[in-house]
Amino acid sequence: MRYKTSAMPFQIANQKQIVFALLLSGFLGCFLAYGFVPVSYRLFSGILGPMSQLGFPFLALLFYFSLPDLPCPVFSPPSTKRLLTLCVLPVLISAAFGATKNVPLEFSSSSRLLWNQVAWAWILGPWGEELLFRGWLNSLLNRLNKNTFLSTAPLYPLSVWGTAIAFSLWHIQNYEPGQLPFLIFQLAYTFFVGIWLGFLKWQTGKLWPCVLAHLILNLAADWKLWFML
Repeated sequence: MRYKTSAMPFQIANQKQIVFALLLSGFLGCFLAYGFVPVSYRLFSGILGPMSQLGFPFLALLFYFSLPDLPCPVFSPPSTKRLLTLCVLPVLISAAFGATKNVPLEFSSSSRLLWNQVAWAWILGPWGEELLFRGWLNSLLNRLNKNTFLSTAPLYPLSVWGTAIAFSLWHIQNYEPGQLPFLIFQLAYTFFVGIWLGFLKWQTGKLWPCVLAHLILNLAADWKLWFML
């Protein structure tokens, strides 16, 4: 089955393409979770000291530029109103989740720790993760499955589903013993957030809306930190 867009034709992915893309995405999500961040910290901690978090977005930037962006064709240009409306529910869920989080006591006694957390959650994390997932991995999956789409409802590119799976599994690094219910919630939530961010990348063809949306989500999730600045 073929569809037409203003850019080029595309076709429904076959079963082998779907399985390969999703398994690859899952593997990369787990691999990056336990390899990418620890490596970036080890490489840069001796140079940057307390700002070793800069190593993550820097390496993500290298990944991003190693593979030129290859966007998928879209059905039609989205309206700004439609895209803004899609932001409401994820932000509300993120803010509600933030209400259940306890701010570590050390943040109140150490401005350095507080500002490190702010820099990571509100700036470095969103940039690094979007460069890595909606940037590099999105382009990789689009090349492996050029112009092919997953036959499901709604009809999204394989790259949207794949990056969402990888983005979700990436968060298994946050697991701590005794917090399995929290991990399950976070994996489910980040999967749907990944679908949303992948949709933004697909519809706009640009990375900065994903970074901005991700930043807003993190601001909502850590709103308690606002009162400590």
